[in-house]
Amino acid sequence: MTERTDSQIAMLARHPGAAPAIIDGEATVSYGELLAASRRLAGGLARLDLGPGDRLALWLPNVPAWLILCLACARLGVVVVSVNTRFRAVEVADIVARSGAKALVLWPDFKDIDFIAILREIEPNALSRVETLVLYDDNDGQAGDAAMARHRLAGLAGGDRRLLSYAELDRDATPFDGDAGRQADCAIFTTSGTTRTPKLVVHTQHSVVDQAQIVADACGFRADDAVSLASLPFCGVFGYSLAMATLAAGRPMVSMRFFDPAEAGRLIQRHRITHIYGSDDLFHLILRATPGERPFPSLRLCGFAAFNAALDSIVDQGDGRGVSFVGVYGSSEAQALITCQRPDGPAEQRRQGGGYPTAEDTYVRVRDPDSGELLPPGEAGELEINCASLFDRYDGDPAATRAAKHDDGYFRTGDLGFIEADGRVVFLSRMGDVLRLGGFLTNPAEIEAHLEDHPSVAECKVAAVSTDDGNRAVAFIIPTDGRALDEGALRDHCLEGIAKYKVPIRFLAIEAFPMAESANGLKLQRGKLSDLAQRHINP
Repeated sequence: MTERTDSQIAMLARHPGAAPAIIDGEATVSYGELLAASRRLAGGLARLDLGPGDRLALWLPNVPAWLILCLACARLGVVVVSVNTRFRAVEVADIVARSGAKALVLWPDFKDIDFIAILREIEPNALSRVETLVLYDDNDGQAGDAAMARHRLAGLAGGDRRLLSYAELDRDATPFDGDAGRQADCAIFTTSGTTRTPKLVVHTQHSVVDQAQIVADACGFRADDAVSLASLPFCGVFGYSLAMATLAAGRPMVSMRFFDPAEAGRLIQRHRITHIYGSDDLFHLILRATPGERPFPSLRLCGFAAFNAALDSIVDQGDGRGVSFVGVYGSSEAQALITCQRPDGPAEQRRQGGGYPTAEDTYVRVRDPDSGELLPPGEAGELEINCASLFDRYDGDPAATRAAKHDDGYFRTGDLGFIEADGRVVFLSRMGDVLRLGGFLTNPAEIEAHLEDHPSVAECKVAAVSTDDGNRAVAFIIPTDGRALDEGALRDHCLEGIAKYKVPIRFLAIEAFPMAESANGLKLQRGKLSDLAQRHINP
């Protein structure tokens, strides 16, 4: 097992400089080029007065610049704030404001989405701490129409706020060859919780690097022929963890800027991909888009999360076409592949979330949520984990951090599961009401709060339904003053403010929500809402 002493920079510096690191379309970035670019970009960021503890928000797809900027920040001690390209004004404003980001990097028109228009929808106060906007695009990192972009951003880039292109950040800077070290904060991811806004999960370099090395050792990333496919976005912990494990192993990854199932199938075949993470939805779409009895003989680790109950046959689908899908487990707080099922295990085990811990010093226990007692193997309760990859804290929320961690270091996952006698972990479900939508863990309160801002909505509750296209939200609404609901107007309201995958597929009027008496008062029966939603969608 690799000794866990590296920082991100030291981890990469161990590999031959000429070895390919990132394959982006027809271009390849070597490990030497990755490190050299990170030195230049670190110099450019330092020139913007970014230093230890400052935050840089990345609102970019899977391009090499995403990882180069991560490494540049690791040299300086700057913390990367991950922002999903599918997020819209409400979500971006919340994350950028609460993280205190001093700089924001974005691709103004990625996938023909008008990101500048989204920025202009944000209340100025939410961007008050952003001192620099950096514009990236595919023309050698330069803004394609810099003059137009600068004109449209004039209101945002006035006063003391700087506006420059990625190319300007990269050139004419004195390269910075430092290393902030293992103890420095390095990344912030968002996670859903019990409040209306997601928590900001802070990871240090040592939690990221240690887990990357653990997964590289345990899951075959160090094999001479290993190649990974980054089909999940780097802004999410599973996409980020796959990238870090690949870099820890010194092997190449093929990056996808956005997911297209047919293209994913072609990339797997062309580059003989061996490692990929995804959801059951993602793998179902790839198999459906790719002809052939056994189309992917190179695949060895296909770790999936079960997000769609309608696809409970995904393991059998894979077995029928020569692909062994395995359930995995992870979270924003613990990172990906804390546990992993064995690819040669029986199908009934591989279809379960969880698996065997990927490190000897990963410890999992189960606690009865009512009595507080620890449970023996086979009995279900809340999973608690202690491992090298755990997050440091929730940013700006010490109370939530204390509530999430026991004094002995175990993290309360909020997940329901149990442990087998041989140490295999079985994940069953979230213990709360968090929804899985579009492959992302989503707090229904975010959607509900946004809809309740609409004048026709007095109260709103959201449930998830399973469809052929994945889990989707359905909104149940008590209208204001008995008004009739205009589903089109409500859908437009959602599309303007939240990510498309969170937008409900139906908006249904209801007189009262199903509630149940409990020791703590009335509790929403979200399961009954889900059953009602399912009957409306699939009568």
